[in-house]
Amino acid sequence: MWPDSAEILPAAFANSGVTVVSFRPHSVEPSGAGFLYGYEVDTVDAHGTTATVLTFIDTDARAVDGSSVLTTDPATGRPLAVWAYPADPLLPALAGVTFPDRVVESLAALGIVVTSPTLTVAAYRPGKRAVIRLDSAEATLFLKVIRPDRVAPIVELHAAFRGRGVPVPAVLASRADGLLVLERVAGEPAGRHVLALADDPRFIDQLVEIGRRTATVPVVSQAQSDALDHGDWHRATLLGQLPSNAAEIDALYAEIERRRASWVGDPLAVIHGDLHLEQLFVDPAEPWRVTGVLDIDTAGVGHPARDAAALIAHLVVTGQWHRGNGDEAQARACERLADEVTGVWTERAPEWAERLAPAVASQLLAHAGGQATLSTETGRRKAVQLIGAATGALRSSAADRVDPADPVDRPESV
Repeated sequence: MWPDSAEILPAAFANSGVTVVSFRPHSVEPSGAGFLYGYEVDTVDAHGTTATVLTFIDTDARAVDGSSVLTTDPATGRPLAVWAYPADPLLPALAGVTFPDRVVESLAALGIVVTSPTLTVAAYRPGKRAVIRLDSAEATLFLKVIRPDRVAPIVELHAAFRGRGVPVPAVLASRADGLLVLERVAGEPAGRHVLALADDPRFIDQLVEIGRRTATVPVVSQAQSDALDHGDWHRATLLGQLPSNAAEIDALYAEIERRRASWVGDPLAVIHGDLHLEQLFVDPAEPWRVTGVLDIDTAGVGHPARDAAALIAHLVVTGQWHRGNGDEAQARACERLADEVTGVWTERAPEWAERLAPAVASQLLAHAGGQATLSTETGRRKAVQLIGAATGALRSSAADRVDPADPVDRPESV
């Protein structure tokens, strides 16, 4: 249940010099022992200047620090931490890389010279990581902000992956407060080229080779937990947002857990941990050729089905997005590519073929939860479509491909 934002947000901004005019839900995800609720908050100051501030309410009040406001949920009496981007209490280096002058000084201290940089937020996961693109006359760099305790392990991961020939970006410099300076990898996100990739088997061959090399990386830590590990949370989220679909949701999770119980004793391998098309860069002239692999923070030892499942589910969701924007050709290309990934994976690992469907279904349900928690009619409709896609994935047998393009199970136009 979302907090009583109509009371909490104005109270949190009370001493900031601005007044809250309106707000909209933006995101929700797990946060320690609680949940992190994101809002786009429209404000106005005494001079009439308006702004939209990305603001978060954290029900795990342990996140409170000097950058947070500690308040109370009037409905439950529970303590809450409220903070606004970029003052992320778990990413202390973030605020310092959002202002050009401060970035110039910070990089100079690390021996990297840039002048008049332009900064663009490339990605942001509150409390987890942020990526800022820096363009300057000297270079294009990516400033990655992570939790301070993750700096040394991630620097080591990059070196280990590069040592096995996986084209991850080099770490040019790092700082103990959570700042990594990464080189720009060549190419463009694979998601821009789905029309070319969908019917070119060489791209899948490249993914297979990257997976093979990844499995040889000398890493012993576990991969970041995924939708299967957080099934209870995603299930509760869906049930709370879509109570009329409770029977179908409960049945899906019961079937996923039933099948997962047979995984005990499966051999594990090093995996990426969060594989999807935006993590893969390709040569725009030869889109089948992978030139870079990003965001290996999640990498570690895990079940081999996880990377394939994450990629397939993301392709289904991307296809849904394209269809919602009226681009049927792009949507169908995503679905064909998802089908091809499924087929190749099951053909090359037939003994583990039955593992793929529940892994895909859990990912689709997690995406459904993300849509449902937006509390919009479109979000709920997309969530129901993804629940249907998860049902379709679980219907498949080891001899069948998980076919998100099947007109019975694929998401409808939105």
